[in-house]
Amino acid sequence: MSEHKNKNEAKGNFGIYQITIFGRIFKFGKADLDRVTQTSGFPTRLHQQLRKLFAVFGEKNVDGSIILRLLGITTKQAKKMESDILDGHIEQTGEIPEGNKKSHKNKKK
Repeated sequence: MSEHKNKNEAKGNFGIYQITIFGRIFKFGKADLDRVTQTSGFPTRLHQQLRKLFAVFGEKNVDGSIILRLLGITTKQAKKMESDILDGHIEQTGEIPEGNKKSHKNKKK
């Protein structure tokens, strides 16, 4: 039986994705690159989020892409990379993307 990818110690192939709406960054996230939705070719996590956003904002106004591929690393390492990218964006722009506001834990420095 394979290890569940949500366990921090689980190894796998992950991608960090970015979703933009009307050209503005809406969200950064982590997806399992081994779970792909055939109809779109996107990792299933990204595909599901894009479908919901297409319904609200229109397909032509929403874009999603894998911005970093992380092969053979642990879930914990992938989470850290996602967090580092998000923190870098916040540091650079002073803004938390709308799609990350609920889950982001802003670091106290």
